[in-house]
Amino acid sequence: MNNIYSEKKRVLVVSEDPRVLAEIKVELMDVFDVSIAATALAVYAAMETYKIALVVIHIGESREKALCMFDDISEIVKEKSVPVIFLAEKGSDDDETSAFEIGAVDYTVRRYGTRNALCSRINLRIRASEKEKSSEEVDLMAPTAAPEDVLAGKTILVVDDIELNREVIAGMLDDVNGLVLDFAEDGKEAVEKFAQAPDRYSLILMDVQMPVMDGIEATKAIRNLGCENAHEIPIVALTADIDIEETAKYLEAGMNGYIQKPMAYDQLINLVTEHCF
Repeated sequence: MNNIYSEKKRVLVVSEDPRVLAEIKVELMDVFDVSIAATALAVYAAMETYKIALVVIHIGESREKALCMFDDISEIVKEKSVPVIFLAEKGSDDDETSAFEIGAVDYTVRRYGTRNALCSRINLRIRASEKEKSSEEVDLMAPTAAPEDVLAGKTILVVDDIELNREVIAGMLDDVNGLVLDFAEDGKEAVEKFAQAPDRYSLILMDVQMPVMDGIEATKAIRNLGCENAHEIPIVALTADIDIEETAKYLEAGMNGYIQKPMAYDQLINLVTEHCF
């Protein structure tokens, strides 16, 4: 897979298992600059040497070691305001609860063959962290800020095979001054439009069930394009089905989230404001 980003974000992967470090590095290196560390001292060295955008802590057979590792490095990650994701081999409600309690921004289970989902998840958390840091200087996300403050000058690609659905979304977003909407009637057209102008779009709202090419296949096709923004562009599923097994498929395909149809105005505004980059 080719990658032509002008500047990759650097991710630090932490695990005591050299095999796991090597595997995760290979999974991420097309999208990110990747550093690895097996000890707390190595983490400190990497954090002082590089500008780390996010830390991934692997939970192997011993959850205690992973949690102790976080404790050992918590001072420097807090000092540098670096978000931490826990990546587990096997999911556990206790592990997930512990991860969030001690300050992780995310917890996910490692799924082989789903690199796009992990990369998208990391990108989402990096963007959220950067947005939070920038809001300390200019609070664009304050409750008093109008959507225009965030969305003006942005273009959203709305993908849905049903004309009425496209019209409903257009009507909801019509009063956001400066926001531009583009439309595609199926996944194939969406992939073609994005490939022709990858810098044009700040967000893709992707219907899941469509003829010609459905939303999941279209998302996979976009993520596999060798062009700028192919991995970074936020893609959000438009779906009536929010069953946990179905939503897992959306994330594994590389989507950044989902919104249930029919959606309320406030839900849609909040979603596009959160995800537009």
